[in-house]
Amino acid sequence: MKRIFVKPRELVVPGTLLAQGPYKNGRGTFREGNRIYSTVVGLVEVRGDLIRVIPLEGPYMPEVGDNVLGKIVDVRFSNWAVDIGAPYEASLRVQDATEERIDLMKTDLRKIFDIGDIIYAKIKGYNEINQIDLTTKGMPFHGGPLRGGQLVTITPSKVPRLIGKGGSMINLIKKLTNTRIIVGQNGWVWVSGRNDELEKLAIEAILKVDRESHTRGLTDRMKEFLTERLRALKEEGVIDEVPQIEEKSDEKGEAE
Repeated sequence: MKRIFVKPRELVVPGTLLAQGPYKNGRGTFREGNRIYSTVVGLVEVRGDLIRVIPLEGPYMPEVGDNVLGKIVDVRFSNWAVDIGAPYEASLRVQDATEERIDLMKTDLRKIFDIGDIIYAKIKGYNEINQIDLTTKGMPFHGGPLRGGQLVTITPSKVPRLIGKGGSMINLIKKLTNTRIIVGQNGWVWVSGRNDELEKLAIEAILKVDRESHTRGLTDRMKEFLTERLRALKEEGVIDEVPQIEEKSDEKGEAE
């Protein structure tokens, strides 16, 4: 018999029966016979036949296909060591970072990525010995590291709430603060604005979502919060006008 016993985004604890039948068990779950149980305290996510639980706390746990932000922490002979906020260090190999043929005996890899650089990458592989392989090919900003801006961290399980359904929440913050924002599924968020005060406001909004992600009416409150702060900045002469935007509320808080 094929059956799911929980609802998407439902909060579960270790040992909760999630489903039975020919489902695939993903992160945060284990299988016993034909039944799947939760191994962590977290939120249920159902994607087709895949069932997983996103932990509410703890470090980011990698999954192949995730888009993440990372910081270069070491430059080696043929690869870079990258911190992505996971329990284990990730690796970006030369062949996964550039289309060019690189002579490793003659090329200083620091000219491509150096220690401290922030990159936007995809998790290409993650195996049972905790080896995490990244790739930047095909990703935005493939040509180099992210320049300027600030890096903010939030709880990885709250990333869907920050994005919002159809991108509603993150687009609201971007448009009202006139900033560029990249959200990694590892909970790292890069924010860059031409105006320092608007950049700070965008960061404040992101951290507010992290704190209040469990509450209802957050999108409407966020719009009100940003509008009030923007009016104050206008009165101070920091900005010329307050942007006007109409956004639909997102009470479900799920990214599409």
